[in-house]
Amino acid sequence: MRITGGIHRGRVIKVPDGLEVRPTQDRVREALFNIIQNEIKGARFLDVFAGSGAVGLEAMSHGASSVTFVERNPRHIAFVKSNSALLKLAPEIVQADAYQYLASFAGAPFDIVYADPPYAMGEENGFESMLKNLAERNVLKPGGLLIVETTFRVRMGDLPGWDLCRDREYGKTRLLIWKRVCPQSAAGES
Repeated sequence: MRITGGIHRGRVIKVPDGLEVRPTQDRVREALFNIIQNEIKGARFLDVFAGSGAVGLEAMSHGASSVTFVERNPRHIAFVKSNSALLKLAPEIVQADAYQYLASFAGAPFDIVYADPPYAMGEENGFESMLKNLAERNVLKPGGLLIVETTFRVRMGDLPGWDLCRDREYGKTRLLIWKRVCPQSAAGES
């Protein structure tokens, strides 16, 4: 797998073997970073369910000021650390369950949150609790972007407090990009 753009474009990164991790395909990452190119430079980026870390590493290559990876599997964490060292990057790496991390968050809000849970987990748990915690725990700043990668089968309706900016399918993969509505905007629409 390769970094598709930015200062590390073309650099090879390692990903775990087997079916435990489903790294985001190169063409999906390339499309994603084309979509968010105006928001990524200088952004604080959170990659939850980080897996191989490919998306967060791509964010750093494209100019994110900082990236935090959240992944519970120690084997996957080892790949994120190894790839970060290979690219001479120093992200924050947190070994934790993503849902628990979001539910107990107490830090500076992020500009962009990327969530790519295992497809079955995302379909089973839905995204409502994640969206609730992103807003209530102030994980994502008002006006910030939430990017969810899921299966093309998942359908999402209107979500109060969130504007759906993009809904794109790439084969069996679906990218959904929401902007967190600023509280003044939400209050003004009532």
